[in-house]
Amino acid sequence: MKPCHVIWDWNGTLMDDAWLCIEIVNELLMRRGLAPTTPCKYSEVFGFPLRTYYQRVGFDLEREDFAATGDEFNILYGQRLREFRLREGARKVLTALGRSGIGQSLLSASYEVDLEKIVAYYGLRSHFTAVAGVDNGLGEGKIERGHRHIAELNCQRDEVLLVGDTLHDIEVAAALGVHCVLLPSGHQSRRRLELGECTVVDGLFAVAALLGLKGDIHD
Repeated sequence: MKPCHVIWDWNGTLMDDAWLCIEIVNELLMRRGLAPTTPCKYSEVFGFPLRTYYQRVGFDLEREDFAATGDEFNILYGQRLREFRLREGARKVLTALGRSGIGQSLLSASYEVDLEKIVAYYGLRSHFTAVAGVDNGLGEGKIERGHRHIAELNCQRDEVLLVGDTLHDIEVAAALGVHCVLLPSGHQSRRRLELGECTVVDGLFAVAALLGLKGDIHD
């Protein structure tokens, strides 16, 4: 299929940041005398709502405030923004889709103000017609933000593809009435992604190939 528009998730999809999230959450756990997580466990417990994930990874939210814990994570995350790296092929694939006439935007559970800053820092803002994030630091409201965003697109919903890396992206796509493709090696394991009723492909170049653009990707 060649869609009218691709809505990209950010964290774990275009941005390779799962490793950094693991480092930060382990720092928070160790501050509390709790056992750190591993990449394997992280990919099996991460998900939305984030409150549930925090509990699964080891935080006692009966004793501490979830919002305060989330703020603590976000402060450390913000201090390390320049350590992020783009996922392999991100620039090439975004460029190829743009050349083919496919519209592109971002939809993320990240705080929108911070999202705009990091996208601009990596020089990617020109690829997107919109950068749509949420208005909080707790990862809440992606579906609601998605409804507002898709209403602004000049495309039929069955001509829109959402590309993400978590089962929550399937939920978002279903709520918006759009197609969905998932990438492993983000924040959730392939095993979990394959439990969802969604196509799972190996990386961004595979997304381009799925859209028939493999030959249009240039250095």
